[in-house]
Amino acid sequence: MAFARTIPVERILLSTDSERYAEIGRRYGAEVPGLRGAAASHDTAMEEDILADLHAALPARGIPLPDLWVWLKPTCPFRDAAAVAEALRLLEERSDLDAVRIVSEADARLHVVNAEGFLEPLLPGWDPARSKMRRSEFPKVYQPFNLEVFRHRGWVERGSLFIGRRVVPIVLPRITGLDVDDRDSFEIIKALIEARPRPEVVARHLRTPDASA
Repeated sequence: MAFARTIPVERILLSTDSERYAEIGRRYGAEVPGLRGAAASHDTAMEEDILADLHAALPARGIPLPDLWVWLKPTCPFRDAAAVAEALRLLEERSDLDAVRIVSEADARLHVVNAEGFLEPLLPGWDPARSKMRRSEFPKVYQPFNLEVFRHRGWVERGSLFIGRRVVPIVLPRITGLDVDDRDSFEIIKALIEARPRPEVVARHLRTPDASA
C-alpha cells in the first residue's frame, strides 16, 4: 500500500481470498471489494482467473472497471515509482501498445536436467565443444514478471493473453526481479529489508508504511 500511494492511480484495490489479508490491506488504506470467488482462489489459479473475478465483482459492487491495471504482486517488494509513472504515460499516449512490463536483466546460460539425469543447456547457441561461455556471447534476456501495467480490455478481448504481444519493456536493476517464491527467497528478501543501515539499492526500491524506514 505504501508504494501504491506513490504512483498516479485513482484507486488501490486488494484482491485476496483471505479475510486476514483483507483486514491488513484495509488497515493500510486499500479497498477490498469482497473476497475472491473459488475460481480465483485455488492453488493453480492464474492472473486471468483473478481478472475474471474482478471483472464480475467490481461492477456488482458499484466500482467501475479500470482502463489500466497496475499489477502489484505482494511477492515482489522492490519497485520504482518513476518507472510505473512512465509505463502509465506510455499506455495513455500510445494506443498501439498492449502493455508495459518492468523487467530486469537475467542470464541466458540456464541448464536443465535431461532424461538421463545430466545437465544440458536450455537454449540453443551453446558451443558443444566448450564447457563455459561468456554471458556476452548470448543475447540479452530479461525476467519479465517484476511488475506489469496493462489494459483491462486485453483480458476482455484475449483472455489468457491479456498482456498482449505489443509490450514495451522498462529495464530496472535486478533487485526489482526478486520474488518470494520459496523459503530461501523469502529469507533473502527479509534480510535485505531488515538490514541496517539499509543498502542504497534497497532503500531506493522499497517503500514501507514508515516513511522514515
